[in-house]
Amino acid sequence: MRYATGPAVILVFCLVMVLGVPRVARAHDAFIITDFSDFTPQQYEHEDEDPFKGAIDVTVTNTGTLAWGDFHFEIYEVPPWGSVETVDFLTEIIEPDDYRPRKDGALVSFSVNNVVVGATLDLFFYDDPVLPSETVNIRVYTDNTTVPHVGFFGVKMNPTPVPEPATLLLVGFGVLSLLARRRKA
Repeated sequence: MRYATGPAVILVFCLVMVLGVPRVARAHDAFIITDFSDFTPQQYEHEDEDPFKGAIDVTVTNTGTLAWGDFHFEIYEVPPWGSVETVDFLTEIIEPDDYRPRKDGALVSFSVNNVVVGATLDLFFYDDPVLPSETVNIRVYTDNTTVPHVGFFGVKMNPTPVPEPATLLLVGFGVLSLLARRRKA
């Protein structure tokens, strides 16, 4: 039996694949694959579309020599698209969706500041650090639903190393000495 393999068959196959497969990602979601060998922030521009609320999925590899204990995100303005004062990070459950940040699917501790223009989100995972040569998936959410919507905005991100044990001991001794002084006073 002989099968047709001409350009028309290939075109039909491509159309079936494009039209017949449901789109999983919405237009406003962002997918970033990167690595960090140091702690210099990286910047990514994101085109946002209706409904102006979506995920930022980051697959990131630690190509450096130090473990990471946290990861930072910041929204920034992309000229000429206007101020990012209406773009925030989502970090709560808004039924039926859970917008809390995750690392490899697990919830992480975080600190968010949506009050400043250029909202910030810091994720903390010192109990499960990202070791050298390890790859992790991080998911955070942005909200650009307040009018006027921003068509483009940027996201800066970078990890922070886990402090060395010696540094932790010095900080601990410093805190203890401050507490001792305070009790004497």
